[in-house]
Amino acid sequence: MHDSKSTEERQKEIIEAAKVLFYEKGYEQTSTVDIMRAVGIAKGTLYYHFAAKEEILDAMIESITDSMAERANRVCQDESLSVVERMVMIIEAISMDEKDSSAVMEAIHLPQNALLHEKSYNLMIEKISPIMLKAVEKGIDKKLFQTEYPKSAVDMAMRYSLKAFDGQADEYIIKGFIYNLERILGAAHGSLDYFYKLFE
Repeated sequence: MHDSKSTEERQKEIIEAAKVLFYEKGYEQTSTVDIMRAVGIAKGTLYYHFAAKEEILDAMIESITDSMAERANRVCQDESLSVVERMVMIIEAISMDEKDSSAVMEAIHLPQNALLHEKSYNLMIEKISPIMLKAVEKGIDKKLFQTEYPKSAVDMAMRYSLKAFDGQADEYIIKGFIYNLERILGAAHGSLDYFYKLFE
């Protein structure tokens, strides 16, 4: 099927239009017809790129996760920041912006999207963990952390933070996260209190 735009351009256009519609109408209330009209394309063109609305959401999550990884990587490479500041800002980078969060996260939290929900978390862990690991290894070099299992420590920290802060974290969860993270990393008591900045 001939399309005046490249596959990459058209897919990006569809994803961006869907993102706006999911935000304005909600995922369930948005139809593929709504998306086609917003982009100004025929049904055949849409289905050439995405077989179903779920595939658009899937691609959207991947795009958002890539953006998170880019932000996290910029933070990790910023030598003006301390190791702990980098770690906090990397976890902050995992947070979706308000528009993405209200539309996309609402959709993937639906019971029928349980597999998609799990995939989004696994994707974040896959893309962000190697970046977090660099920060942790820097902390080990500086004698801030003492762990023989940095990869395992990062994996636990990532999974803990993603699950614990999947919604409004209360004081108990926040204190527990910091307390346990210090022990996972072999950090001195109170050395990771900067993580409270995440919740200000």
